[in-house]
Amino acid sequence: MSPTISGLFFLIPLTLCLSLHPHLTSAATNNAAAAPTTLNNAAAATPTPTALNNSTKNATSNLIEKACSGSRNQAFCLSVLKSDPGSKTADLKGLAFIALQAASKNATKTSVKIQLWLNDTEAEPTLDDALRACDQAYIDVVDQIGDSVNALVSGANGDVQTWMKAAVADIDTCDVGVKGLTVTHAVELTKKNRALRQLCNTALGIVRVLAHS
Repeated sequence: MSPTISGLFFLIPLTLCLSLHPHLTSAATNNAAAAPTTLNNAAAATPTPTALNNSTKNATSNLIEKACSGSRNQAFCLSVLKSDPGSKTADLKGLAFIALQAASKNATKTSVKIQLWLNDTEAEPTLDDALRACDQAYIDVVDQIGDSVNALVSGANGDVQTWMKAAVADIDTCDVGVKGLTVTHAVELTKKNRALRQLCNTALGIVRVLAHS
C-alpha cells in the first residue's frame, strides 16, 4: 500500500469523526432543548414517550428525504444514509459527512484492491496498463474526497462540489482504461467504479441541498 493511501485511510476517518460530532448530535440536542421546562403544565403539555419517539422519527425521515432530494438516485441515497446509525441524530451537514465517509471507505478499499492486483505477475499487459492508470486515478480520488471533507468542515460547499466532480472524472478515467476488457479483474473494477460513482454523486447531491438551505 502506498504511503498516501495508508495515511489517508487513517486520517480521513479521524477527520470525519472530529468534524461530525456537533452535526451528528444536533437533532438530539434540539430535542432535549425543546422539552418542557416547567412543572405547572407538565401533565397537560408533556407528550407521551411514544409520541416523542414518533415525532423524532418523522423529523429524521423528513430531513433525510430532504438531503436526498438533490440526488440522481434518491433510493440509493436514502439507503446509504439510513444504513448509518449516525443519520438518526445528524443535521443536514452531518448527513453530507456520512455520505463522504461512505465514499471514502469505498475508494480506499478499491485502491488497496487495485494495488494487490498489480502485484499479480501473471496479469496481461493490457490489463496491467489499465490497472496502473486506475491506481493513480484512485489515489487522486481518495485525496479529493479528503479535500472535500476539509472544505465541508470550513463551510466551503462550492469547493466540496469542485473536488467531488474531480473525483467522478477520475473514476471515469479508470472506466475508460478497463472498458472492453473481459478478464475478471477488469469486470470487477468496472462494478466498483459504478458503485463509487454513485456514492460520490450522492454526496454531491446532498451538498447541493445543503448549499441552498
